[in-house]
Amino acid sequence: MKKIIVIMLISFAFISAKAQLTNTKWKGTIHLDQPTDIIIHFGTDTLEAFSAEDNSSVEIMHYSIQDTVLTVQKISGQSQCDDVVVGKYKIEIKDNEMLMTVIDDDCDDRGPVLDNTTWKKEP
Repeated sequence: MKKIIVIMLISFAFISAKAQLTNTKWKGTIHLDQPTDIIIHFGTDTLEAFSAEDNSSVEIMHYSIQDTVLTVQKISGQSQCDDVVVGKYKIEIKDNEMLMTVIDDDCDDRGPVLDNTTWKKEP
C-alpha cells in the first residue's frame, strides 16, 4: 500500500509541474547578437520559441519536466545544437515569473543564452 501511495505522490508532482507550464506562453529577453525578445510557448510536450518582434519561429524542442527540472531537446530551429544534445534547467516560478538556470547543457547556442533568464507569463 505504501508503494502505491508513493507512486501516486510522485505521479501527482510530475503532472502538477507539467500542468503548470502546458499551454502557457512566457516572454523574456535573450542575448544573441543583440538583446532579443522571445516568447516561448509550452504545448503538451513541445516548446516553441518565437521572435516577439515578428512572430517567426526560432526553435522547436521536446520538453519534459520533473519537479523543478526542465529537460529540452531540439527538434528544429536556428541554433547550432544537434537533435541529440539534451539540456537541463532548473526553473523557479513565482508570481507569474519564471527564472531559468542551466544545470547541464552541452549546446553552446542554448545553455549560455538561457542561463539566468527571467520570463514573464503572458496572458
